[in-house]
Amino acid sequence: MSTMRTPEPAIISLELAKYKESDFIEAVNGQNKYVQSARGTLETETLRYILRYPTVYVVATNDKNKYSLKPEHTVYVGETNSITSRTAQHLFEDPKSREDWDELSKRAAKDSKNVLQYVIGHPHFNKSLTLDVENKLMQYMSSVDSVKHLNNRRTNAQGEYYTAEEFGDIFQKIWLELHHQDPDLFPAEQLIRDSALFKASPFHQLSKEQLGAESVVLNEIQKIISEGTSNADLPTLLFVKGAAGTGKTVLLSHLFYRLKTEFSEGDDSDKKLSSYILVNHHEQAHVYNQIATKLGLQKKADEVVKLPTQFINTYSEKSDRGRGILDKPKGRADVVLIDEAHLLLAQGNQGYSGENQLADILKRARFVIAVFDPAQILQTAQQWDTEDLAILNDDAQEGTEISYRKATFRGEAIRVGSLQLEHQFRMAASGAVIKWIDDFAAGQSIGFIPIDPGVKNMDYDPSDKNSSEWKREPFEIKVFDSPVKLHNAIAQKAKESRNTDKAAGKGISRVLATYDWPYSAASKPKDQPNGMWNVRLHRTGSGDWQMGAPVYGGETDAEYFSMPWNYQLPDPEPTRRMNRETAWAEKDFTLNEIGSTFTIQGFDLNYAGVIIGPSVKYRGGRIIFDRDASANKLATNRRHGTEDYSEQNLRNELNVLLKRGVHGLYLFAVDAELQKKLMEVSSLG
Repeated sequence: MSTMRTPEPAIISLELAKYKESDFIEAVNGQNKYVQSARGTLETETLRYILRYPTVYVVATNDKNKYSLKPEHTVYVGETNSITSRTAQHLFEDPKSREDWDELSKRAAKDSKNVLQYVIGHPHFNKSLTLDVENKLMQYMSSVDSVKHLNNRRTNAQGEYYTAEEFGDIFQKIWLELHHQDPDLFPAEQLIRDSALFKASPFHQLSKEQLGAESVVLNEIQKIISEGTSNADLPTLLFVKGAAGTGKTVLLSHLFYRLKTEFSEGDDSDKKLSSYILVNHHEQAHVYNQIATKLGLQKKADEVVKLPTQFINTYSEKSDRGRGILDKPKGRADVVLIDEAHLLLAQGNQGYSGENQLADILKRARFVIAVFDPAQILQTAQQWDTEDLAILNDDAQEGTEISYRKATFRGEAIRVGSLQLEHQFRMAASGAVIKWIDDFAAGQSIGFIPIDPGVKNMDYDPSDKNSSEWKREPFEIKVFDSPVKLHNAIAQKAKESRNTDKAAGKGISRVLATYDWPYSAASKPKDQPNGMWNVRLHRTGSGDWQMGAPVYGGETDAEYFSMPWNYQLPDPEPTRRMNRETAWAEKDFTLNEIGSTFTIQGFDLNYAGVIIGPSVKYRGGRIIFDRDASANKLATNRRHGTEDYSEQNLRNELNVLLKRGVHGLYLFAVDAELQKKLMEVSSLG
């Protein structure tokens, strides 16, 4: 077993206005780390790594929100071979051509204490390693709530290089030291990694598979640039397919960021492209809006991040009331990226008077990249007609060459092709565990639950408190005989994550349920004492759990489970901007609510507790989906009064819920036979 430790980083902070070498010497001296060198000059290891080695640096303003008085920061992250020269360049040369540095230099001159610089050195730094650290810092800083603007937005993730295997350990030590120096600007690492902003960040390092897919898309965009902006060419539709957790959102975010920074800036008008990202999910659209605004991709929300209907209205002729006329497209965007394209409407509703959102988008765009997973369609209004699906759903390809074919979709000629993502990123689990969840989620089978061995860390050092025993902890599938016990276990996991600064914490954990209990945002229940719609269960005399409250009084906490559905508990701090802008699962008080697909689709949990309601049953060795037991009318209503998609929708609902957990999945089933089967395969697995 190796016990080699990477050296500690050297980190100093000083005012940005202090750029001379003597200023850096003084900053190091202030940390009392001087030693006498062999040359007889005052030089330390810290000073050598800061002044003579490549460094990474973070520049941050110290502001406060004028209403809440909470800290707010504008941040710049960079790397350099000479920190003194680069600082002088930022202060005196860059302001002549760059708006961001013009503002920072003026602020530093006006109040030197308002703009600080954190400089990071390390004895193992080389160009590739500093670029990786820079990229990771941008990823983390873009996820910090108090960082309102982040500049120098390159994506620098590197491939293989000599010290690449040390990167994770070095970065963790860097962030821990930064956290000790300023815990507000550099929060605990687990809090960063729990953030929905982090999980949708464009600064993730892409896998080989994702890089290949991105290359395909960028090659097509280069063709758009070279062919000009004529409206005569056919719109192109590229499906990016993959199951839940295969990194589709990360790929889309990375691609969109590159579009906005590499093809939408500069004086060369021929290089500029109009590009948008769409998602028909309000919480996820909000996450994208936060990222785009923070990174300067848009000045305000909904400029480049839009709901599908917003985009369709933008590129339509306007009626007398100012609304877009759906059958009168006006203009075309160059590139449109659609996340969760399976959530697009395939029929009209109260907010959309058209017949098919994808068809309306294709009439208004030259190139559409649509992330698509039919196993995540949850509503009848989102189910595609068989004919449409056959036209569009050609065989997905892997690699860097895509064969496009011509098709007619809803009366319009288009080009269509597709790519497939296979690698599972969300669930940190063995192949056997992932297959078990896949089979159950698809309604195919419930086999013995395999035991995940995890992956041991061969460099684990028990004497180092920051050293982890695991490279990947065992994924835990656990079946509970009570919803009360399940919730208590999830609450314990959530508590563990809040009591650690280490990346190995368990993170956000929440309880979810199939939509088998009634809920209405427009009304309050008359028969529930707290005035909220609740997920309610009670234990009968036989030991089984049934829906609703018990008919007798005096029930105990162990025999009665009742918790409100999502979005009902009052926010204890409703004026906090952080609470208003964060996703449902990230708010601490939602641990006392039950999540649904409406709140959790597209997001991760570290441990997911799933209460499987009576719409999922086990009969005669088969999984059955019971439309009559579901309270989700959007999933069980019939299209045109006859077309019934309820079985598909309910199966997909189970699929989405079971695949939210990164490190674990806790289960309880209301149906007595399904619960019995789960207990059997759990005890024998």
